[in-house]
Amino acid sequence: MSPQAEPRWARLAVLPAPHAAELARQALEAEGIPSAVLGDQTGIFGPGFAGATALGLTLLVPSDRVEEAAELVAPMLDAFGGSLLTGGDDGPVE
Repeated sequence: MSPQAEPRWARLAVLPAPHAAELARQALEAEGIPSAVLGDQTGIFGPGFAGATALGLTLLVPSDRVEEAAELVAPMLDAFGGSLLTGGDDGPVE
């Protein structure tokens, strides 16, 4: 039996605050889509209490699930002021 290959991660979206990124991540996980949040999450009481960050937080998903994930998080991006990344320089994460 061969070991399962690690997913190739792609940048899906940028969200302005940790709570927004975590809500989107949890929504994806609930639908069976692995995800991760990349970025500075500072705050003396943890990321849930931190406000908006200057650079935002990047939401990562496996590259073969980008289209499905984009459909799920689109309403959240509208509500939180996030933006969907469409490839190019914001493409796959090595």
